[in-house]
Amino acid sequence: MELVKAGRSRQVTIPKQIFDSLGLKEGDYVQVEVEGGRIVLTPVAVINKERAKSEFFQLVQKLRTNAEALTEEEIEEEIRTALKESRREK
Repeated sequence: MELVKAGRSRQVTIPKQIFDSLGLKEGDYVQVEVEGGRIVLTPVAVINKERAKSEFFQLVQKLRTNAEALTEEEIEEEIRTALKESRREK
């Protein structure tokens, strides 16, 4: 456990080892929550709203076009794959 100091504008520096172990890069976003008296930081991917909407509708169209040929499991896998790709491309 590392000790850090709250700075002038309520800023806290994440120690390099922790920062690197989470795969964070400068400019990445983290969600901040209080849980049981602790501050919890969770890395999050943020994507452009219009891009997300466009990718979603493309996926829906693809699934509608192939719906009869795909099993429920294949549809779920298509959705999982699309989500992974959008999160990776943040």
